[in-house]
Amino acid sequence: MDTLEYRRHDATALAQLIARGEVSREEVLQAALARLDEVNPQLNLLAQDLRHTLAQQSHSSGPFAGVPFLLKDLLADMRGIATGSGNRLLATLPAAADSDMVTAYRRAGLVIIGKTTVPEWGLNPYTESEHYGLTRNPWHAGHTPGGSSGGAAAAVAAQVVPAAHGGDGGGSIRIPAANCGVFGLKPSRGRSSIGPVYTDSWQGLVAEHVLTRSVRDSAALLDIAAAAPYSKPPLYHCPTPPLSFSGSLQQPLPRLSIAVCDTPWLGGEVAPAVRAAHADTVALLQSLGHNVESARPAFAPPEILARAMMVLIAGEAAKTAQQLQQRIGRRLRHDDVEAATWVLIVRGRQLSAGEAYWARDVVLEQAHIAAEFHRRHAVLCTPVLPQLPPAVGGLALPPMQQQLTRWLFGRLHLGVLARNNPIIENQALRLMQHIGFTVPFNMSGQPAMSVPLYWHENTLPVGSQFVAAHGQEALLLQLAQELEQARPWFHRTPPL
Repeated sequence: MDTLEYRRHDATALAQLIARGEVSREEVLQAALARLDEVNPQLNLLAQDLRHTLAQQSHSSGPFAGVPFLLKDLLADMRGIATGSGNRLLATLPAAADSDMVTAYRRAGLVIIGKTTVPEWGLNPYTESEHYGLTRNPWHAGHTPGGSSGGAAAAVAAQVVPAAHGGDGGGSIRIPAANCGVFGLKPSRGRSSIGPVYTDSWQGLVAEHVLTRSVRDSAALLDIAAAAPYSKPPLYHCPTPPLSFSGSLQQPLPRLSIAVCDTPWLGGEVAPAVRAAHADTVALLQSLGHNVESARPAFAPPEILARAMMVLIAGEAAKTAQQLQQRIGRRLRHDDVEAATWVLIVRGRQLSAGEAYWARDVVLEQAHIAAEFHRRHAVLCTPVLPQLPPAVGGLALPPMQQQLTRWLFGRLHLGVLARNNPIIENQALRLMQHIGFTVPFNMSGQPAMSVPLYWHENTLPVGSQFVAAHGQEALLLQLAQELEQARPWFHRTPPL
């Protein structure tokens, strides 16, 4: 199997070819590694090359036996390998054990060839870090693939692997899927384990799954993740569906009541190209016979959602700093992390318990609002992002402002100036507005997916987001399959 032939198949098809003996595992592996070596110098999608571990990886006979796979270098622990999380200190600390998800992937037979790039600690919706450098969009190297699963999305879009692990705490699967023209589903809260190191992540906002080129791969890999045993008792309940997710794809999809909305919940402008993509998706839904009407959940006002999210992120940054201090045996210094990360740590340390519990209550309330909305509408359709994929570096704090914040809050220890600081507040507002379509559904815990249905001027992907009630991933996957058949995207690949 040469690289060109390898790129014509999704994970399911590759597994079938291997199982039938039509190709060997080694042929498939070498094709994937050749493609990785071909595109990684252009895209910088690889955080860790793990081909030196291949001899030690077991040859499982699971459903994806022999299929190459990439892990996101965040949360997905692999025994003996550091989970770098975009940080130079963490990149030196090997994991003690496999995470539950990695255990499930290994048992399914996936061959882990590397770990993909992320922003430091997964804190940003773009994949740029001092430790890894800039990761670029396969469709146009001048644009970001998004984040935090940016390396994963770039790898799938560039056909290095047909599927790659990701995680989503504010849009971090859906955003890069949208920017890179691949399929990305964020599962329901509680659908799969993030243990054994963690019981919860970002107060229930984070869910792990994969980015894929086909819907059927996403369904099959969700079956694997959902069936994996928890190493700790689950904190959240998620109902087990009557059929497997793959099995649900064999069932007829009824015509649905679909609410549509192109106004983000955290404010900001929506680009005309994004509105055009949304209108095109709405027309497609209508042509398929679905009952479409304008409606949106009455989530909290923008200032409440944005404030709660910033409290959560800053609090989690301070918690991560505390955990890292325990691992390295000393107090964390400002130059151990990036300037923007240090600002969040400083702000997190300033928060009161009252602020943290208030933010938690805001999160829980959005789940009730969403549940009420879905009593009337089976699915909600929105854009994934308000803008086209930004330029590389376009969302980051400008270098001069990074230096200023480093001096003020790091070297001079003037943390008191971090409160109501215009530089920090303006940057926070920019980023909150950028994720204004995605983050409410991390709060509510609903499943949400990005479907690649539109390319602006046939060059830059624009994803469409679909959301269903908690526990209803099967419905979303059925709808995604119908859209995939109506407007195929597998053949749409970047010019690499």
